[in-house]
Amino acid sequence: MHTYKQLVNEVLIRMREDTVTTIGSSRLAVTDDPVVDIVKLAVEDARRIVEEAHNWNALRKDWTITTAVGTPTYSLTGAGNRAIIETLYDSQGGVIRNVPLREIHRKAAVASQNGSPYIYAVDGADANGDIKIRLHQTPSSVETIQVHGFQRSKSLNIDSDVCVVPDQPIIYLAFALASRERGETGGAQSSELFAMAQQYLSAAIALDSVNSDLDNDWIVR
Repeated sequence: MHTYKQLVNEVLIRMREDTVTTIGSSRLAVTDDPVVDIVKLAVEDARRIVEEAHNWNALRKDWTITTAVGTPTYSLTGAGNRAIIETLYDSQGGVIRNVPLREIHRKAAVASQNGSPYIYAVDGADANGDIKIRLHQTPSSVETIQVHGFQRSKSLNIDSDVCVVPDQPIIYLAFALASRERGETGGAQSSELFAMAQQYLSAAIALDSVNSDLDNDWIVR
């Protein structure tokens, strides 16, 4: 895993520029070198693109919800708007199925139902910006529900921030973005650099998928 500063320096080396000892107070802090400022933003743009290209195993996240009697909605604390929900299980190991929110609203409109939740839907966000889920039935007792999924990481901002997704596609995508912005690519066409970045990304996704290939198998039980 690379830190933000290491990623920036990897790109600067490929652009035949001097490396830096620090990127400054944040990625938005302007330095006296416009190339460094371009690279800082390009690295973060590339990281975001790579993260969103695949559900990486490094981004797996679990949340635990403790229900309260009569309360149908619950926040995934700390999730922000960066969470991807994969599965929910009740305390007996039963699957709580995902359904459209309108289905839960329809059931609630017909009659108020309390019991053990068996379906859920995403229902907006709370005041902290954390994603909320709505359960049906409305819990009639205290239960523990396990939520499994993925959470995108926060933006890279200071030297020591660590990037947990594969670094090679980020480096080459940032190299392509920054070089195109500057207007020259040191002997390589920008299209070639973008193609190399795509090759690295495809290879990284393939390798990551091998480590969780059973999760992609559909089994009829």
